[in-house]
Amino acid sequence: MISKKGLSTVVTTLIIILLVLVAVGIIWGVVNNLLVKSKGKISSSTKCLDLDVQATRVAEGNATEGYGGIYNVTLKRGAGGDDEEIYAKVVFYNADSNSDVIDFGDGLLPLETVTKELNSSTLAASQVEITTYFLDENGNEVLCPSGTTTFRF
Repeated sequence: MISKKGLSTVVTTLIIILLVLVAVGIIWGVVNNLLVKSKGKISSSTKCLDLDVQATRVAEGNATEGYGGIYNVTLKRGAGGDDEEIYAKVVFYNADSNSDVIDFGDGLLPLETVTKELNSSTLAASQVEITTYFLDENGNEVLCPSGTTTFRF
């Protein structure tokens, strides 16, 4: 006689628990991967939120004889954004041309005002465009998507 025995309830319960644990592990692996990839995008977006960097004054600087294009540019940062330094790139414009992109150099903390002398290839510029950026954890420049302002002088 053949004895037919079924799985006991203990073995069945253990198999179900193992299947649930494997499923949870697989789902967590996928979700964790998505969260880690999105973290960089979210942090860069929050650094640029409520960021206000504007040129408050642009004046011709000390130009050597026969050469123009030297400007004293004053940038002011508002209170918005986080407490990390924000940097700026500057482009001078006139009616006919524009300068190369010039790195302002100094980082701006909230409520800070900095004046620098910049050498532009554009003579008799009439406006300046300021684009803000920050440095990520690897030291790479990340431009703020809505961080461009224009100042006419």
